[in-house]
Formats: sequence, C-alpha cells, structure tokens
Amino acid sequence: MSDAVTTSITLPVGTMSYDTTASTISVSSGTGNTVLGINIPFDMDNFLDEHSFNKFTVDHKVQEHELMKLKEAVPTYVDEIKENLSKNLSRDIIKKATFTKKHDKDADVHHFLGRVWIFTEDELKNLIKEARNV
Repeated sequence: MSDAVTTSITLPVGTMSYDTTASTISVSSGTGNTVLGINIPFDMDNFLDEHSFNKFTVDHKVQEHELMKLKEAVPTYVDEIKENLSKNLSRDIIKKATFTKKHDKDADVHHFLGRVWIFTEDELKNLIKEARNV
C-alpha cells in the first residue's frame, strides 16, 4: 500500500490540508491552531466501484426466441450457458494472472506457474479496512 498523502493549500487565514489516510480536511490558522476540521467518511461501495480489483462479471445475453429454441434442442441448456459463461470468464481472469517459470535442475523439470488472486467481496472489504488502519 502507498503511504498517506497530505495535500496542503495556503490560504490568507492559514492552511487547508487533506489527509488521505484519515480522510479529513483541516483548516489551520497561521498560529497552528485548527479552526475547522471535517471528517470525510470512507465509502467502501464507492471505492470498490472505482477499482476493478478481482471482480469479474460476464454477461451472456439470450433473446427469448433463442432461449426457446435452445430449450427444445438441448435439454441441458443451463449447462451450455454455464459453459459459455465459464469460457468468457476465463478470458477475463487470465488477463489478471501472472506467469512465472521455474527450473528444478536436480529433477530436470520446468515448472510453468500461473497465479491470480481471488477474494470474496467480504474478504476484500476486510483487507481494505485493515490496510486503512495501518
């Protein structure tokens, strides 16, 4: 995580500063006394909407008449739709994956590894809350 950032603006009456860690805006007089302090609450939902993180959503649209034909032709149409969703989701996930290659010289084996971090929404929210408190 990045360090806290404090942005300050010099005003005729003192200094206005915004602290990203505490989410506060303060206006201080020239003598250093805080004359105004505003706490900006952290909006987790807005924060998650601004960043994609590890959330992947795939939309598979089927028109009503197409769905009717699919139901008639393929009794397990739900499995076919899930398979299509899985293929599209895999394409999106692979874009976030990191790949490494390791060579075990003793066993003369090459390892090709692919990794991607997956969190539930609750796990991600807890991780962000913990990081904000550091």
